[in-house]
Amino acid sequence: MEPKSNLPSLHLQLNSAFAQAYGDIAKTALGIVGQDMAVESIRTPDKPAPEGLEVRGRLLRPSAEVFSRWLAEFNRRGFTPFLRQDEQTGSVGGQNVVLQVLAGVVPRSRSNPLINLLLFVVTVLSTLFVGVLYGVDVGLDPNAGILELMWQILTTPDLLVKGLPFAVTLLGILTAHEFGHYFAARYHKVAVTLPYFLPMPLGFGTLGAFIRLKEPVPDRRKLFDIGVAGPLAGLLLAVPLLFYGLSTSEVMVPQAVTGALLEGNSFLYYYAKLWTFGQALPNPVTGLDVMMNDITFAAWIGLLVTALNLLPLGQLDGGHTVFALFGQRARLFNWATLGGMLLLGIAGLEQVQARIGGLENVGWSGWFMWLVLINFLGGPFHPPALDDVTELDPRRRWLGYAVILIFVLTFVPVPLRAL
Repeated sequence: MEPKSNLPSLHLQLNSAFAQAYGDIAKTALGIVGQDMAVESIRTPDKPAPEGLEVRGRLLRPSAEVFSRWLAEFNRRGFTPFLRQDEQTGSVGGQNVVLQVLAGVVPRSRSNPLINLLLFVVTVLSTLFVGVLYGVDVGLDPNAGILELMWQILTTPDLLVKGLPFAVTLLGILTAHEFGHYFAARYHKVAVTLPYFLPMPLGFGTLGAFIRLKEPVPDRRKLFDIGVAGPLAGLLLAVPLLFYGLSTSEVMVPQAVTGALLEGNSFLYYYAKLWTFGQALPNPVTGLDVMMNDITFAAWIGLLVTALNLLPLGQLDGGHTVFALFGQRARLFNWATLGGMLLLGIAGLEQVQARIGGLENVGWSGWFMWLVLINFLGGPFHPPALDDVTELDPRRRWLGYAVILIFVLTFVPVPLRAL
């Protein structure tokens, strides 16, 4: 029902047959939002336009209280609403907004849980395989090829068991991370897939895991909750497992082995070693360093994955976090992160390191690959939420600052380098 107080200021621009077709939509929109918004004008396009129907006015109630109902009502009628701040009129005398109504509803994408299960089983096998390779004195043929090694390990239960500490630790952290996202999405009634694990028979045994949202996230508060739940859940496992692994690892002077790699330090990893062993490692004077056992290595990987996910870019967890915190101003973080990754990548080039000493501790050419990967993952900037007006409450805002601090503490400028 149209509230009478809105009728005198209502201005419909119906300039063509196409716009006339929007007339019923305009009346529907007014019926949905009229009780919560003092409508000042409704603009209907006179030809197909990406902005669709445009309703301008002043909110009478906080957007956080009304948009969920608007979204359900519009979706039920086959439309999708987008709520924005009105940059033309500002917010003098109230919260002035623009509501765009587009024809159509984003269909929920389908998923097959059997694919999730298959990928998880293969990832279990690939992490077990890498866990066995990471062990010592496991009786493997040093001259065997990769396929022969895989067959030997995967068909020998006594060997396979040796990979359990690594595989269980790493997959436990990744599973906690992804189900943190999953349960947060389900709590907010946002359709989401089960985690997709990505197996890799070399390196770390996996490329990580991800979940896929089946529909747009309604507002920045829900986006924030879904984005930060994963890293926080993963950290709850990774940090204690790291300290346990360090307490059961040895400290010695590493032997020079062809192809050996040195893991990078984050603030968290550096001070965890300092707390556990009472000295900075690697020790530049004595040459001592911690020889990571399989649990320590898996926990270190889990923290590295957390840090990479918290990069404040695009659709990564960090991108969700800074966008939810700062809205369109998050682009400043996006640009700063891109610039920082570019500088770290340049500092990792051998030609640059040959001219400037000490850069091997801060530069890593692998950041160039990440710059390319970010573009394939949707670009460095975050798309707006359906409700881009609702801001975070103080509790979420402080938690967001804490998540940014976690990124700083877990970030590793040089994840791996030659020993």
